[in-house]
Amino acid sequence: MNSKISKLEFLPNETLIEIFDYFNARDVFRAFDNLNSRFNILLRSLTSLSLSLSKNVNLNEIPSHCISTLIVTDEVPVDLNQFTHIRCLILMAPTFSQIHQLYIETLPYLKHLSINFSTQSFPYNIFNIYNRIFSNGFPHLKSSYLPETEAIMKFDTWTQTLSLRQLKVGKINIFVYKAILSACPNLYFLKFTKHLSKEMPPPCKPHINLRRITIELPLWCSCAPSEINNFLSYVPNLEQFNIHHAVFGGDLYGYLSYDWLSSSIMRYLPSLSCFNYYLEIFYFGLSNGCDNEDILSRIKEDFKKVHPDHYRSRLIIIKRL
Repeated sequence: MNSKISKLEFLPNETLIEIFDYFNARDVFRAFDNLNSRFNILLRSLTSLSLSLSKNVNLNEIPSHCISTLIVTDEVPVDLNQFTHIRCLILMAPTFSQIHQLYIETLPYLKHLSINFSTQSFPYNIFNIYNRIFSNGFPHLKSSYLPETEAIMKFDTWTQTLSLRQLKVGKINIFVYKAILSACPNLYFLKFTKHLSKEMPPPCKPHINLRRITIELPLWCSCAPSEINNFLSYVPNLEQFNIHHAVFGGDLYGYLSYDWLSSSIMRYLPSLSCFNYYLEIFYFGLSNGCDNEDILSRIKEDFKKVHPDHYRSRLIIIKRL
């Protein structure tokens, strides 16, 4: 170890800083802290380290100002007020306390926020998080990943967040979709799960900056062109359009006369350059024999025929037996 350290000491500070950025902050401080005065000064000057926080991490070993990316992997108590310089926050198993802190702490430099809501449920606080995001509560936020099983509700207090460019959320209907577009005028990429809505919202201005969109359609969720049109009609400058559609294997016959949204694209997306349709087929024990293969072959041929050559189009079939 000493020989390795002696060789590292010949490297310039800039190279050492670049090397340290590839490691967890805990490992960096355990390996190099208190070796000599140069490393002590260098370590405490760092500001872009990543820390994976779990139950066996002692925060007293690591100066919080060194942490730029904080990943909380366990349900551990953490005081986010200690990490006011973080640019990226990822909560893998969020607790009530962690979610609540996000509602009240400043985090003035935060650029990316990711919360895995799939294993927990905090309805009231979750709505407060959305409210803060879409009301410029994190003024430098550029991207956010907020998958969630429950449908998202719109708060009337939403204003605007001008910095947000990339957003992944859970279930939203056309009303919340429109509200997000209005609250995020500079949004470039949006991914969401389509949620049913029996009513149609009033018209609003098109969103001119959205270039990429991904719509997820879970099992038994309709992909009727009339419903998809409601979403596409607000994004005329879209360049990439992805559909992730889950279907039951016994329903494949209905797609032999389907136009695969080609008419919707021609009507609403004049700038489209790439269209990907991910068809995820769940068989649930049904036979996957020659009949199914014949249907899939015909579906692939139909898909090629209905989409013109002036944009790239792909049908990707995923089988779940």
